Amino acid sequence: MLISWSPARRLILSASFLLLTLCLRAAEPEYLRDIAKWQEVAVPSESDQGAWMVWSYAASYSKHEWRVFTKDSQPQAQLSQEILEKRPDRPNFTPEAGRFRGASAYAVVDDGWLVGFNQGEFGAALYWFSHDGKSSYKISDHQVVDFFSLSNSVYAIEGLAHLSLSQGSVICITRSNDSKHWQATSVAKLPFAPYAVSVHRDGTLLITLSDSLVAIGSDRKIRTLLPNAPWDGLFPNSSVLSQNGQKLYIGMRQFVGEFDLITKKLRLLIPSKQFLNKLPKKDEDRIHKQYGG
Repeated sequence: MLISWSPARRLILSASFLLLTLCLRAAEPEYLRDIAKWQEVAVPSESDQGAWMVWSYAASYSKHEWRVFTKDSQPQAQLSQEILEKRPDRPNFTPEAGRFRGASAYAVVDDGWLVGFNQGEFGAALYWFSHDGKSSYKISDHQVVDFFSLSNSVYAIEGLAHLSLSQGSVICITRSNDSKHWQATSVAKLPFAPYAVSVHRDGTLLITLSDSLVAIGSDRKIRTLLPNAPWDGLFPNSSVLSQNGQKLYIGMRQFVGEFDLITKKLRLLIPSKQFLNKLPKKDEDRIHKQYGG
């Protein structure tokens, strides 16, 4: 049965949703977006399994998720539920292709848009759309996470982390002079699924994976910068480089990671202790007991 809402009732409903949104935002503590003014949170040693598991559970159940971006060449961060200050380019139409809805990544090209649909274990596809969205075709089945540019070419990181599976690759998306269609070619296989990518000024790719952080140079060889990264369950979503190119900032649940490319050290940052999630004391005691702490 269809419900017909009067204009007055629709107005009241809209106002209610707006009030709820404002109340939820007001409940969050104020914070500075300038990551340089954030503080470090110590990560317990894995040798103290009880303390480490308490830390891991608390972080993975945090309600805060941070996205990083640059403003005036400086790394910034904001909560993911807020309207992004720096939104990526989007087409003026809503891309849809067969069963695929809700595109995950976009890249504008000279003849239209490259659009990635990524529904995780339920499938994925890479499509081309014309500028007006009226024409389209499927390029591949890649699970595109994000596009990036390198040497005037379009690339993407793609892959999937699900249950015990974690795999991915870097692909190059090109269109030859004698072809009207774009094609995707794998140029590097990744050891785990990718979550974010940044391009260093020297062309090196810095790729945040589900289990580690790696670099890929012009030789396309993979170098592991940070093995066994402590963000399992924190789902990194974005990364940016500092202005001098020495530090990589990674947005994720609970923290922003700051990785020093010179010292190879990782720090996990929060705006203030108000944003640090903690478990109830009874849960901490139970986890300590369970893991022998």
